[in-house]
Amino acid sequence: MLISCGGSDGGSDEEAIEEMVVASAFERGPETCLKYSTVNYLEMTTRHEGDAAVEACEESELDPTEDRPTGVEVSEVDAAESEATAVIAVEGSTLDGQKLRVRLIERGGRWKYHEWLGFADFDSERLILQLGRKGMLQADSAREAEAIACVIGQMDKMDAESLEREVFDSPEPLSELWDNCNRGSAST
Repeated sequence: MLISCGGSDGGSDEEAIEEMVVASAFERGPETCLKYSTVNYLEMTTRHEGDAAVEACEESELDPTEDRPTGVEVSEVDAAESEATAVIAVEGSTLDGQKLRVRLIERGGRWKYHEWLGFADFDSERLILQLGRKGMLQADSAREAEAIACVIGQMDKMDAESLEREVFDSPEPLSELWDNCNRGSAST
């Protein structure tokens, strides 16, 4: 189900931003990377730099198993000149139930994601559940599933602020937890 705020007759910045967010959630293909995002945003979301960030996005867009939202809701749009912030509630995908705050910029008459500002509302339990489901579906062995269960258990012990930092701000998210859990499952 597609969720969005208000109708759109193409008149206001808020409506143009809403249309862009909805389109970016559902349109597929490598060309969408720079159509809806600046290189700065791709660097933040892929954890690569420059051309490597664009390539990582393009590869992700070609991956049929990539986790995709089933709906988005745009709210709290604050636009002035060629910059804006907005809150995007995600339905479906690993980010199901999360509300993300983003900065957008207008370039050449088109709004684009420019910066990830963090969560407007972070549901750590829901994120742990979604990451656990995704991880278990991708496990190739019982040992790998055991390590994933260990990581999920360690994430569950973290406070929401630490978990948010670890998953979304760390250059290598969950790598230390994974290494510790993987060593633990190898010794059993």
